[in-house]
Amino acid sequence: MAEVTQEQTSALIREAEKLHHRLKLSKTVTPDWYEPGMMEYLDQSEGVYNEETGALLLRFESRGTRYEGRTEEIERMQVGEKIVFRRDPENPYNPNNFRLLTAKGRDVGNVPAELCNALAPFYDSGSLIIEDAHASYVEPITKRSRHARQAILFVELRARVGT
Repeated sequence: MAEVTQEQTSALIREAEKLHHRLKLSKTVTPDWYEPGMMEYLDQSEGVYNEETGALLLRFESRGTRYEGRTEEIERMQVGEKIVFRRDPENPYNPNNFRLLTAKGRDVGNVPAELCNALAPFYDSGSLIIEDAHASYVEPITKRSRHARQAILFVELRARVGT
């Protein structure tokens, strides 16, 4: 297993800071600030990485929820439901991909690509220990606008990172 570099650690910190910035932004903007379908869920994001303890908290939106029956799976989900991270190096779009599965193994999306790229080196080296992952926000398509094309799922990940 390869060692994690300082550059990779910096990339993880940057991704956590981006998520935290979204949360801070949610407290300063009004709904008319953004285009419909863009950034309505800023307040659901969070990213905190403590370099001293290695504690990592990430709350992010699942990607690809519109495909392969994932919206239908999310339709049945509840906040607090366990999420399993499964490394997906065979993914044709990103070899650093992580799939998100329910405890029963049902596919509910993917971790955003930039976050996958930051997490993969830690996971692959064995220095990312996932302590908890669960659905932190669920908005089924049946509760959204009639123009919505997908359900919304945010996942909260708590992990410990050793560098």
